[in-house]
Amino acid sequence: MKSITWLQAIGYRLGQVRQQLGFVSPLSTEEYTEVARRLPPPALRLFRTMSQADQRHSLRVFLGLQARGYSDDDLLAAALLHDVGKAEGRVPFWTRPAIVIGKKCIPRLLNSLVKSPLAPGKESMPRWQRSLSYAWWHAEVGAQLAADAGLSERAVLYIRTHHQPDGPAAALHVVDEVS
Repeated sequence: MKSITWLQAIGYRLGQVRQQLGFVSPLSTEEYTEVARRLPPPALRLFRTMSQADQRHSLRVFLGLQARGYSDDDLLAAALLHDVGKAEGRVPFWTRPAIVIGKKCIPRLLNSLVKSPLAPGKESMPRWQRSLSYAWWHAEVGAQLAADAGLSERAVLYIRTHHQPDGPAAALHVVDEVS
């Protein structure tokens, strides 16, 4: 059973690589209309800063929550913006596998390399370190961006905690892990 889970994880990650390389269809007009229905204009502008792959992923998470019976507006808005901290070139493609592999193989080294990009001094970090740090801290960065865009405190909390399996956004975490 462990090997199937491992193989599934590899397949899932390879699918993510494929999507990040551009093998994903952009959202349709109807899909953008649904997103626009769920987000206020400043938050919709944030959504549009994400890559097509991240937009598609966020929409899958949103739809996955709806399919599981979730209808809370704050949770659904958070689903659409949970990865916005990766947008605008903050998290280049190479950092994604580096973070996934680093968490599994060298977590202490990775933890020593990343620094909060919200703290003073990020400009003095080498670009590679800043990129890794944004990848590591993308939930916190995204929460700040969502707050600045006027999302509710609950939606911001859900974005900030979407990687916590037992946190306030546990449902979002579960769906995110399989989407």
